[in-house]
Amino acid sequence: MHWIFWRLLALFAVASLSWVTCRAQAVEFQTITIKVGYGAGGGYDQTSRLIARHLGRFLPGQPNIIVQNVPGGGSLKLTKMLVGSEPADGSVIASISEAMFYAPILDPENATFDPLALQWIGSLVDDPAYCLTSKQSGIDTMEKFLQSDFLIGATGKNSTTYIFAALAKNGMKARYKIVTGFDGTADIELAMQRGEIAGMCGVSSSLLRNDRAAINIIGTFGQGGSGATPSISATIADPTARQAADLIESALHIHHPLVAPPGVPKETVDALRKAYSAMVVDADFLADATKLGDLTLNPTSGEAISQLVAQELKATPAVFAAARELVK
Repeated sequence: MHWIFWRLLALFAVASLSWVTCRAQAVEFQTITIKVGYGAGGGYDQTSRLIARHLGRFLPGQPNIIVQNVPGGGSLKLTKMLVGSEPADGSVIASISEAMFYAPILDPENATFDPLALQWIGSLVDDPAYCLTSKQSGIDTMEKFLQSDFLIGATGKNSTTYIFAALAKNGMKARYKIVTGFDGTADIELAMQRGEIAGMCGVSSSLLRNDRAAINIIGTFGQGGSGATPSISATIADPTARQAADLIESALHIHHPLVAPPGVPKETVDALRKAYSAMVVDADFLADATKLGDLTLNPTSGEAISQLVAQELKATPAVFAAARELVK
C-alpha cells in the first residue's frame, strides 16, 4: 500500500507544479492603453509614447500599446479615474504626476483616494526640478523673482508645476501670482513665448537644455542641481517647514512614473514591473530616448517607489500641516 501513497504523492506534486507553471504563464497581455494625465506634446506625453513604442516587447503576448491623453487637474482627474473606474486587469495603466502620492495630504478635499492603493510600475527620472523665467520677461535674478509682480503658469493645483511654484512663493515670500488651467508644460511654454506669463516651476533639467537660450534658471529644488543655481527650499529656516519641503521634494526621485490601478492582480503587476525594468536598459529603448533631447534617464523600480511612498507618508501630522501651508 505504501507504493500507492507515494504514487499519489508524486501525482499530486506534478499536478501542483503544473498548476503553478500555468498560473505563472497565465498573464498574457493583449492591447494596453497608457492614459496620460496631461495634454499632448508635454514631457509626460512624450515619455509615455516612448514607453508605448517599447514596453510591449517585454510583456507576455507582446501586446500593442496605445496612448490616450486625459488632461485635468495636473493628472488628478486621471488618478481619480484610475482608482475609481478603470479596469483592474492590466489593460489600462497611467502616466500621472509623481505628486499624486501626497495629493490627499496636501489637498484632502479634492484628492479623495488612498495613495497607498496605487501600484507603481516604475519611473524614468530621478532629477532636481527648477523655477525658470523667459528671457523676454527681464526677471533674471533671484531678487527680481522674489520682488517682482508677474505670472507663473501651472496645470492644476495638484501638479508639480503648481506645487513647486507655491513652495517657492510661500517659502520665500515671493510676490508673483500662479495661473492654473494649462494642459501641460508645452502649453505653458507657448504662453511664455507669447509673453502672457513670465515662467514656471517644477520642471526637469531636460527642459532647460532643450531651450536654454530662451530661459533664465532662477532656482532649484531637490538634490543634484547645479552649484551655481541657488536652492530654493534651503532658505526655509523653520525645522518643521523644512521637513515639509523635504516631503514635497521627495517626489522628484520618481519623476514620470507609470502606475496601475488598485486591484490589478499581483502577478500582472509583477509582469509589468519586470518588463519595465528590462525595457529601461534595452539598447533600442535607450537609443530612442535620445530623440527626446537631453532627457536624463535614471529609472526607479516600482518596488522602490512603493517603499519611498510608504516611508514618506509616515510623516507627522505637523509636517503634513506645514506642507499644506507651503503649497496653498
